[in-house]
This record gives sequence, C-alpha cells and structure tokens, in this order.
Amino acid sequence: MNDAQRVIPPVPHSLGFLQKLLILPFGLLYRFWVSTIRFRFLNEASQKETEENKYPVIITLWHNRLFLAGEWQRRYRRDRKCFGLISGSRDGAWLEAFYGWSGIHSVRGSSNRGGSKAIRDLVRKLKDGHDIGITPDGSRGPCYVAKPGGLLVAKISRAPFLLVSFEYGWHLKLKSWDRFVLPFPFSKVRVRTELIRPDDILSNDSVEEACKVLGEELMKLTIDRD
Repeated sequence: MNDAQRVIPPVPHSLGFLQKLLILPFGLLYRFWVSTIRFRFLNEASQKETEENKYPVIITLWHNRLFLAGEWQRRYRRDRKCFGLISGSRDGAWLEAFYGWSGIHSVRGSSNRGGSKAIRDLVRKLKDGHDIGITPDGSRGPCYVAKPGGLLVAKISRAPFLLVSFEYGWHLKLKSWDRFVLPFPFSKVRVRTELIRPDDILSNDSVEEACKVLGEELMKLTIDRD
C-alpha cells in the first residue's frame, strides 16, 4: 500500500485548560452523586467471581446503564484500570474529560473513523492487563441491538466478556434514543453479572449471529427494560 492509499486516522480533538475547568463542578457533582449509590449483587457467587477474577475482561453493558459503570468498576475491579472507546470528535473530547471523573480512561476513535486503530489499542490495553468497557448498542443505537466492535476485540484478545446489568430503585429515564437511566442519589442498585468465555459467543458461524447471541445473553440480565 502506497502513501496515497494509506488511511491515516484523524487526530482526536482535545480540550484546553479553560474548557477542562468548566467540567470541574460537574465532575465534583458526579463524584458525590455516584458515591451515595448502594450496590447489591443478587448473587454472592457473581460478586466473588467479579472481585477475585485476576484476568482482564471486557466489561459489557447496555448504553443506558453507562452512568454507573465507572463507579461500579472502581469498587469491584479496583486492582486494574478500565478503558473505554470514546469518539475522536469535539463531543468526544468533552466526554473524555467528564468520564475521567468516573475513573474510565479513554481510547479515542470510532467504528467509522480510526476504528481499526481504536480496536488495536483496546486489544493492547487488555494484553497489558487492563479491563476495557464496551456498550454493544452504543453510541447511537438502536437500543438493545448489539454491534460487532466488541466481538472483534474478543476474537483478537481472547479475553472473556463480563456482562453487567443494573436494576435501579429510584431513578429517572431520559427521553434519549436509549432512555438513558439516572439513579437518584442514595438509591439502591441491584447488580447482575455473568462471565462468558469468548468461544461461547464466537463459535457461531457469522458475526450477525454472534451479535445476536451476545445481545440475548445481556438481555437475560436486563430487568427494567421498558
């Protein structure tokens, strides 16, 4: 491939000092908010498996459960960092700054622009011993329909999927494409998890079928899906 044919991923946008300063009060509010949440695993064996598993995993949850992902990972997977894919756009730069407050580190890219590099970067994080987080229906939906990005990472890295779902007590659902869920401060959140080997998903004949199986397994943990 010559230089004219080589596709060079665009340089991700980043925020300046003053823009990061604007995020500060929202970040502090977020940290206080999620610190008041009371998690409870519905299965003690699942909690033990989550905390004692020493290998890197692909934390997998629906996009509308993303608000608590960083706090949950910080409490129950505290021995390792977690990286997530965030768009290289200007909007992604704001998200990167905000999610930094949740403890989620970023890999910049998307499935459309710089996607192959982003996937390689995620695989590298797993091989370095870190967790990664994916939302199989994000970032634009359709809601509860899995896409193949996470499957490609699992196929290359051979890392297992750690499926996670939150069942909320008091909460608010936004009028977004995924009905994004915001738990009220000091509310209780029930946690369901399942660890799945990549071969259990990737043994299917097609990517479409594998996506369907991944989505079905995650939906089994999803209770308040209205």
